[in-house]
Amino acid sequence: MSYVLFISEAKLKSSSAINLNCSTELLLPYILQSQKLYVKTKLGTDLYEKLEADIVAGTLAGAYKTLIDDYISEVLVNFSFYHAIPFLRFKIENGNIYSKVSETGTALSTEEAQHLREEVRNTAEYFTERMIDYVCNNTSSFPEYSTNSGADVSPDRNAYYNGMNLERPMPQGTKLTLRNFLNASD
Repeated sequence: MSYVLFISEAKLKSSSAINLNCSTELLLPYILQSQKLYVKTKLGTDLYEKLEADIVAGTLAGAYKTLIDDYISEVLVNFSFYHAIPFLRFKIENGNIYSKVSETGTALSTEEAQHLREEVRNTAEYFTERMIDYVCNNTSSFPEYSTNSGADVSPDRNAYYNGMNLERPMPQGTKLTLRNFLNASD
């Protein structure tokens, strides 16, 4: 199965704290994972597939090129780094997981690694907000942003995740909810 990456591993290494000696094979899955989790869900299926098609055809230009170069690349660098952090110190071989040990430094504690991830995620969410704002303020340049239908992923305009759902509840109408069953026993 082939796939299209919106950034290269060289871009990831040059724009983050990942060492240039870090294995490309280790990083590529996190770029693809971040692309699907954070870019496709924010742009929607139609715009995402348009960008993929333009990259494959070598016709990426104009606002689409600006979107990739100036906005999506920053989102992917940070979210790819965020997802790679827990696995940079481990090696998985022959059904075993090994912790790599450096001769010149000491490994981060779990708390320090979690703090680092949190900082990287904050940066990634900032760039995600900028990407969403750019697309929303230039919708005439991205007609695919509003053409999703059926099983397509519709764009999500929320850049930040804080572990809590702060959206307003939908009106219940005539639908049964868990609250109906809990109140029925009173």
